[in-house]
Amino acid sequence: MQFNPTNKANSIIGDIDFLLWGDSATLNTDYTLSDRTRNINLMLDEVVSELHKADPNYLWDDLTNTDFPSATLALTTGQDHYTLLDSALVIHRVRMKDAGGTMFTLKARLKSEFSDSQLNSSGGTPEGYYKIGQAVFPVPVPNYGYNAGVELSFQRGANHFTIDTTNTSPGFNPQFHQYLSIGASHRYAVANGLVKKASTLKTMKDAVQASILEHYQRRSPDDRVRLRLKRKNNRYGL
Repeated sequence: MQFNPTNKANSIIGDIDFLLWGDSATLNTDYTLSDRTRNINLMLDEVVSELHKADPNYLWDDLTNTDFPSATLALTTGQDHYTLLDSALVIHRVRMKDAGGTMFTLKARLKSEFSDSQLNSSGGTPEGYYKIGQAVFPVPVPNYGYNAGVELSFQRGANHFTIDTTNTSPGFNPQFHQYLSIGASHRYAVANGLVKKASTLKTMKDAVQASILEHYQRRSPDDRVRLRLKRKNNRYGL
């Protein structure tokens, strides 16, 4: 579904009107476009959180993006940290060039896992990195530099709508776009004391959420099956 095109027959904004008032042809001004947009974006963040959990191997990314979720930065002599993009929610891999110009992967570690001597090193070829906030810290700090010497692979959130958005669609499977209109309708029903309507919409939302999880989990067939040994408690008569 598109966000808010001229033809409301298959739109998120129009579906909200249909779910709450049974008519998608007319925008009900009791539910303002700014409130709808905010609530749709909240539902978009919610569904993206579910997609990240359900699809760990495929690494979901918003289909409306025009680039891939990776970035290269200049490797600067003596620079102790590299700031992530604001859109990066999860870092999956950090690669840097060694002194000879060959790119290699740094091991992710906690700062507490590095020794004082490693943290106090005057410089060299990094062995790993730790994160603080929106920055990665290579250890030891590189004592050389290269253009495009740092490569970050990450997972990012969804691209939000604005009140001026018209023909843009959400960047995930179209068969689940209704999650946004149902969720935004549910928030309105709760806020306005529409108890019966809120209950119905909550049931609908939960059903679509379950379908989303099932679909995206099946999209990761390369995920290894994890076997666990069943513990048997024998008390031997004690």
